[in-house]
Amino acid sequence: MHRLLYSLIIIFSSPYVFAQGEVAIDVAALQQLIENQNRLLQDQSVQLESLTRRVAALEGQTSVADGPPPDVVDSEADDVQADLLPQVEVRTAAIAAGEISLEHKSTLRTGKETQIIDEAVVLSENVDIYGSFRTFTEMGAGDPTLNDGTSRLGLRVGREFNEDITMFGRAEWKINLVDNDSDFVVGDSTGGGGIVVRPEPDTSVFSTRLGYLGMHIEDVGEVAFGKQWSVYYDVAGWTDNFNVYGGSGLSVFPAGTDGGSLGSGRADNAVIFRNERGKFSFGLQTQLKTVADSDNYKGLGGSLIVSPTDTWDIGLAFAGARIEGDFETITGDAETGVAALGTRYHSGPWNAAFSIATWKNHDAIFFVDDTLIYDGVGAELFVSYAYSERLHLYGGFNYTDPDINDPRVDPDFGVEFLIFGASAFLSDESFAFIEGLWSNSKDENGVRVDSVFSAGYRFDF
Repeated sequence: MHRLLYSLIIIFSSPYVFAQGEVAIDVAALQQLIENQNRLLQDQSVQLESLTRRVAALEGQTSVADGPPPDVVDSEADDVQADLLPQVEVRTAAIAAGEISLEHKSTLRTGKETQIIDEAVVLSENVDIYGSFRTFTEMGAGDPTLNDGTSRLGLRVGREFNEDITMFGRAEWKINLVDNDSDFVVGDSTGGGGIVVRPEPDTSVFSTRLGYLGMHIEDVGEVAFGKQWSVYYDVAGWTDNFNVYGGSGLSVFPAGTDGGSLGSGRADNAVIFRNERGKFSFGLQTQLKTVADSDNYKGLGGSLIVSPTDTWDIGLAFAGARIEGDFETITGDAETGVAALGTRYHSGPWNAAFSIATWKNHDAIFFVDDTLIYDGVGAELFVSYAYSERLHLYGGFNYTDPDINDPRVDPDFGVEFLIFGASAFLSDESFAFIEGLWSNSKDENGVRVDSVFSAGYRFDF
């Protein structure tokens, strides 16, 4: 009886078991089909993306008369053309590898010379552009004026030849947006000129600020040739971070020039070597023979920066020159030079820098028929506090004590002013600011220099 029941169960259940097996086979086949379709869709998506890039590249070409028709364009050539299209992205490694000196400048988002160039318009793998447009209104020294705030446009290039060697270059032009420069913006001159003759005002819309070519060699350092920021500015630039005023206490920009011929600011005809070793960084500078105002200039400079901690930097820098010609006739000495000692603190929301300087035959007063070249000492202080991500408060002072014994010059002549301001960031690349200068300075005639107040806007890219 039991055997009969078992036989009947087996007989009646067999179709069901067979059916289940067939269903399992069908499900596996369906899953395989879905996977095949997914791979096909992925392949088609890749092809569509490639086609989109190809169309964009063809649209970007100015002329296709000599090129192949769209349906036979080589895919590798298309990829190259697409990569050359302008785009906004992080600066290339090749360009970022150069210019050690920039590492020693303030990383504050405010400042006359600091720039927001972590992101730039990348023209190709090796080239990008950057710029800074700045305008401000000024009140206090007569009628209100609209001024350019040292706007500039720059081009940076770099190419890695191998893992150890990178070539880099830079060209930067001053742009006058409003055809009016403030008399209080020190160092805005773009012509080095000499120290004997008063420099002529530059009214051109475009003029050169920087231009150099260099090579960075891993574990050796970098060397650059051309018009570039001096090694003296590696330290003296720590306090030159106000939006409009400042830069008057350390003789970086003497006699109304950009410090080009004397090698203290944007040095002319300069060959500069810079390197870093652990907590130490240094720079050596020479200027090949330059001629200005019938004088022959031969310059040397050096800098040494020690960073004992992540928050403190201590620096010493100098720039000197031997000038043969009218300069030597006026001063009775062919030697000129300036040296600065500075310290910088940066931690959390706080950034501060203080420097003192002494100089010999490194600044000038221009009379109608004569030039007085003089010695002096000076100091600058800059302090900034990031109250929030969008609001920065800052202040400081500039001071000089000229060493002059001449009846034509008032004994109280010198720079003595306080600066205070605030920057409100609308984005990481742009901000509005207000900045005031309270002056106790007197000119060579003993006349008090006006206090002024400015309000402006700056956009970096």
